[in-house]
Parts: sequence; C-alpha cells; structure tokens
Amino acid sequence: MNSSAGGRRGGRLGVPARPLLIGLFLILLLLVLNASVLLIYRQVRHTIEAELGERLLSIATATAAGIDPATMRALRADPEGAAAARLRRFLERVQLDSDVGDLYLFDEMHSQLLDVGGRFPAGYANPALELHYAAATAALAGVPAASELYRVADVYLKTAFAPVLGDSGEVLGALAAEGGASFFRGLRGLQRQVLLTGAVGIVLVIGLALFFTQLLRRQALAERTLRETSALAAAGELAAVLAHEIRNPLAIVSSRAERVRAKIAQGRGPEEILEWFEAIPQEVARLDSILTQYLAYARPRDLAGDAATLRPTLDAVLSLLQGDLTRRGVALERIEEVPPDQRVRLAPAALHQVLLNLLLNARDAMPQGGRLRVEVRPAGRDVRVSIADTGVGMTPEQRRRAFEAFFTTKPRGSGLGLAVVRSMLDLYGARVAVESEPGRGTRIDLWLPSAEGTGGSNR
Repeated sequence: MNSSAGGRRGGRLGVPARPLLIGLFLILLLLVLNASVLLIYRQVRHTIEAELGERLLSIATATAAGIDPATMRALRADPEGAAAARLRRFLERVQLDSDVGDLYLFDEMHSQLLDVGGRFPAGYANPALELHYAAATAALAGVPAASELYRVADVYLKTAFAPVLGDSGEVLGALAAEGGASFFRGLRGLQRQVLLTGAVGIVLVIGLALFFTQLLRRQALAERTLRETSALAAAGELAAVLAHEIRNPLAIVSSRAERVRAKIAQGRGPEEILEWFEAIPQEVARLDSILTQYLAYARPRDLAGDAATLRPTLDAVLSLLQGDLTRRGVALERIEEVPPDQRVRLAPAALHQVLLNLLLNARDAMPQGGRLRVEVRPAGRDVRVSIADTGVGMTPEQRRRAFEAFFTTKPRGSGLGLAVVRSMLDLYGARVAVESEPGRGTRIDLWLPSAEGTGGSNR
C-alpha cells in the first residue's frame, strides 16, 4: 500500500519536475546569453560613440584653431559681410574634407553667427544649443566638449564644441561640428533582434517543457498501466498453474474415495480397503505442500520467524529424499564443518522449503543416477551451504533465467521452485549463486546469515 502511494506521488511530482527544471535551466541559459549579447552591444556602442566624439572634437578643435581672430571679430560685427563669406568657404572645405554633417559658429549668447548647413540664419537662437547646453557652455568657457549621442528621425548624431580664441586667449565664440554615424542604426536593429530572439527562445523553451511534461506524464501512466496489467497477467498465470497442479491430486483423491466406497459396499476386507485408502492422505499432503509453496512465493513475509538450527533441518530434508535417491542410483556425500547447534537467521519452515526445493532440483537433474554433494562450511559472518550434482547442467540462458518465476525445463514443472528460494533468501538477507555447465552438473551456493548467540556465529 505504501509503495503504491509513493509511486503515485513520484508520478505526479517527480516526472513533471524533470522537464520543468530543464526548462528553467534553458530559460536561465537564454537569459544569460541574451544578457551577454546586450552587454557586448552596449560595450560596442559605447566604444563607437566615444570614437565618434573624439573624432568630432578633433575636427572642431582644429577648425576653431584655424579661424583668424580678426575674421571672427569681423563676423561678430557684421554676420553678412566679407568675413562671413571667407569663413563660409573655409568651413565648407573642412566639411567636405572631414565628411561631417554640419559646422556652425555661435557667440556667448547662443546666437547663431554662421551655419554652413543653412538651417538657422544669423542672429537666430539655435535650439540645438539648449539641447546640448552643458557642452556648449563648456566650449564658451574655453573647454572643448562633446554632447551625448542623440537621435533625429532615423539618424544618430553627436556634436562637438570647441572655443574660438582671440590673440590674448579670450573666447570670441564657439564652433560646433555635428556628425552622424549610420552604423548606430544597424546596432539598434541588432538590439531589437537580440531581444526578439531571446523572447522567442524563452517561449519555445516553455512550450517544449510543457510538451515534455505531458509526454512524460503519459509515459508514466502507460508504464503504471503496463505494470498493473503484467501483475494481473502474472496473477492469472499463477492461478492457472495452481489450478493445474491441484486438479491431479484432487482427481486421485476423488477416484480413490469412490473405489474405497465401492470396496466397502462389496464387503471387502480391511487390508484391501486400507491399501486403496493410503493414497488419499498422501495426495492431501501433496496438496498442502503445493499450497505452501505457492503461498510462500506470493507472500514470503508470512514465513518470518525465529532462527533455525541448520543440521536437524538438513537431516529431516535428506531423510525424506533418501529412499528416492537410493532408487535412482544417486550417491549422497555430506561434508559439514560447522557445530551441530549452528543456527542461521531463517525461519525453520523457510529453511526447510529452501533446502527441499534445491535438493529436489538436484535429484531431478540426475534421472540416470549420479552423485549429490552437500557441503556446509563457515564463511565469515555467514554459513555457506553448497549443493552440487553431476546432472544434465544448464545452458547460460537457463542459468540466467533459473530464478525467474514460471521458467522451467521440466515437462510438468511449475517454474516456481527456485523463484520461491530466491524470494525467501531475499527476505532474510541471504544470498545465492549458481554455477552450471551442460553435461557437467550444477552447483548452488547459499550464504545464510549466522544467528547471534550460537557457537558457530563466527563473530
């Protein structure tokens, strides 16, 4: 009951958790990658912006230094005179050579003196100077400066300001050099693409996580259904085998009972009646043995009990088989190197059933006679019991499936003998190993835990 509940909890919690955790990991990975790309984007943008500012500052400073102070004073006095024409030609040559967008001169009142681009007439208060107030004010104070990057329509621009100095170093005005960088538009597109790709990736990862969650849930449901179907099939097979095994003894009991009744009705003597009656208790005992074997396989924990003394149990099992072994021509050899009171941690019924099943298999493997060797030796904290025969042996495939339920090579076998042995040994923490070759016999080794407080505990 507890195991089944735990399996259901694992199906609800464990299975969906795996794809969700994978999805979360992938989302985090995408976020880290996108953050890295954005960081690189910002670093590239900052570097390009700085280079553009330095270039414009260099152009503005060099151009401002090339303006004659007398010409600048004449321009301030008459923005429409000959000085303005000379300065315009000079600034147009600079614009053409340096590939800047615009060059213009202004005074300390932010009034336009000369604009190569012709956007603002002389005497007009240039609104761009208000936008770049800090950089323009710094230039009028004698310090070259550049504005921040700004955008006009789809064009990214930057303006550098440099002071125009007089003979004694006084500031006569300032020159502005405005330039653009078309590659900023490409960077902007790259940023949008990165963000879009990251968002699509996250959506896809979430979708895949949900898909695999549903897929694994269906797989878990299918596996659970398969296990339940297999269990029902095994139960049905067990019932069929059990019914087959019980039918024969019941038929014998019924037949013998009818014959005994007929003998009594005919007035036959007690000797003849008892001769026919003897088979009935034998078949009843056989039925009880079959039921015990199958119940032991289905519910091995019912056999848990006190420790068993090994030698008396082995003596009892061998005494049951001694006559049959003799008739089959099987020679028995026993080697015991443990104390007579050696006890092992198996219930007496379980130990009896294990030894009986193994010895019966050894007997059946030698239909033409042979040698059966039983060894009992100490093995550290365990007692090793070896049962070896000189029978037909097993192929590697038969040896691999020897303890598999319902697997048998006997025409009338149920395939549960060794399965019962493995079930009981597992219950008590014992171990079993098989060595076998076709035509050379089989040896089965048991390692049975020693019971505490015995002389042969080997502690």
